[in-house]
Amino acid sequence: MWSAPHLRQGRPSGRGANGKLDLKMPKRFRTTVTGSYPWPVQPADTLKKPTLSREAADEMIRWAVKEQVDLGLDIVGDGEGRRENMYYFVQKRVDGVSFDQMEYRSYGTAGFGIDIAAVVDTIRNPRLGLAHDWRVAREVATPQVEVKMTCIGPHMLAKFSNNQRPDLYPTDGHLAFAWADILNQEMREVAGAGCEFIQFDEPAWTAFPEEAVWAAAALNRAVEGLNVKIGLHVCGGNAHRKRVYFTRYDDLAGAFAAARIDQVSLEYCTLSYDMLTLWEKWKFKGEFAVGVVDQRSDTIEPPELVAERTRPVLEYFEPERLLLASECGFQHVPLEVTRGKLRTLVAGARLLRGEA
Repeated sequence: MWSAPHLRQGRPSGRGANGKLDLKMPKRFRTTVTGSYPWPVQPADTLKKPTLSREAADEMIRWAVKEQVDLGLDIVGDGEGRRENMYYFVQKRVDGVSFDQMEYRSYGTAGFGIDIAAVVDTIRNPRLGLAHDWRVAREVATPQVEVKMTCIGPHMLAKFSNNQRPDLYPTDGHLAFAWADILNQEMREVAGAGCEFIQFDEPAWTAFPEEAVWAAAALNRAVEGLNVKIGLHVCGGNAHRKRVYFTRYDDLAGAFAAARIDQVSLEYCTLSYDMLTLWEKWKFKGEFAVGVVDQRSDTIEPPELVAERTRPVLEYFEPERLLLASECGFQHVPLEVTRGKLRTLVAGARLLRGEA
């Protein structure tokens, strides 16, 4: 089931999603959001947001995309405001999962836990509507701004599911591959809508490093046949703006190398170790979205600090392969703090380009 996949070390810089040489090289020091954006008025529990109607979700997407474009970002997402949280959003929109008997489960060593849904039958019939969400976002964004689609990965879905059907899914690995098939169905529609950049989020890799190699194989199943740029975001968790998992990225080098990805998005600026040693073990040829802004703090970093944090990474990545981002998403962050941090991110990139 988990035979060694064909390894892909990212497409060469300057090549598009179809492998053809692009006539225009990417912009230097592009800026992006990692994924989530806060609501205009934050709900009481940002980890368990209420379900939105289709009309309300569209309105939230339009608002979040306009916010990101107006702040000057080069690559934006739909804001993820449509979702209850990253796993509930998928689980509520497939058959075979029940929210009637939730089980509380804790994760990591920082006191984080949450009620998780039960897998009670074959997981099937996805109806996430992500292709629609991407179209709404694309209509709002200006032509020069790239719009990516972000989504939870199969390993995270498996770890945040209470598997009540071991006869169907004997292990978390089998369940992850089932989730991968669901995500692949959905993402084929997203790619068919015109999206050229899909990012999967897999923070639980750092919670279960011993599973990361087969988790990478499950991710590879999820991206089969998509023929678009594939991104992977791996952080230490961000529940209520607290890091939950503490595995070093070096320990995941084998899994990263096995994943068929073109861009990786990682924490950097607040880690207790030098994560740049990862690039001595993993000779990645794709793009690196580096977390140079700390979304866990309300302090707005000056642009000079953003530039200072970025410069050491240039030893490993050319400016065209280096993107500036926060370490994780902003869904738990006050709106004005989010705006301030993204403004400083854009200003820091301009400093690095010599435009300021």
